[in-house]
Amino acid sequence: MEGTTLAVLVYLAALVSSMAGIYGVMTARSIVKLLISIEILFNSVVLTASYIGVVTGADPGFYSLLLATIVLTIAEIAIVAALLILVYREKKNLSTDLLTEIKG
Repeated sequence: MEGTTLAVLVYLAALVSSMAGIYGVMTARSIVKLLISIEILFNSVVLTASYIGVVTGADPGFYSLLLATIVLTIAEIAIVAALLILVYREKKNLSTDLLTEIKG
C-alpha cells in the first residue's frame, strides 16, 4: 500500500512539474527563465520515466540510462549557461526578443 501511495505521489509530482514547465516555456520573456522552464519540463520527463521504471520493474540498465541522461543534461546546462553569459556580455540583454535579432 505504501509503495502505491509513493508511486502516485511521484506521478503527481511529475505531472505538476511538467505543467509548470510548459507554463514557463509559454510565458517566459527572459532566456534564463526559458532555460529554467525547459529544464523543469525535462526533469519531469525523467521523473516520469523513473516512475514507469519503478512500476514496470525495469532492469538496472534502464536506470543507468536515466543517470547518463541526467549527466548529459548537466553538461548541456553548463554549455547553455556559458553561451548565455557570452550573449549577455555582447548584447547586455537576455530577453526572448533577442533570439529573433540574433537569428538574423
